[in-house]
Amino acid sequence: MRRTPTRRSRMLATLAVSAALAAVAAFSLTVPATAQDPAGTVMSACTKCHNTQRICANLGAKDKAAWNTTVTRMMGKGAQVSEAEKPAVVDWLAAQQPGAKPVCQ
Repeated sequence: MRRTPTRRSRMLATLAVSAALAAVAAFSLTVPATAQDPAGTVMSACTKCHNTQRICANLGAKDKAAWNTTVTRMMGKGAQVSEAEKPAVVDWLAAQQPGAKPVCQ
């Protein structure tokens, strides 16, 4: 025999879904959109001044400290990377292997 949902169970399910949606919305407000897409940040910020071949040539050759130095220097020259985005961008660059897309297309 099939049980029909009670009003209370429907209300609890609605409440659970609402709480989950609120949590997702709160998370998206605290993390900058581009920090969620470091590859996109690299492609938009770095290609304003030079082509991606320059970045591609250094993938796998620079470690995290070297990329941090590079990103810091580029930010000083006007690269549109915020301090909040910087750690994700540096981590992403340091993790890439030679020939990685989208940089080395």
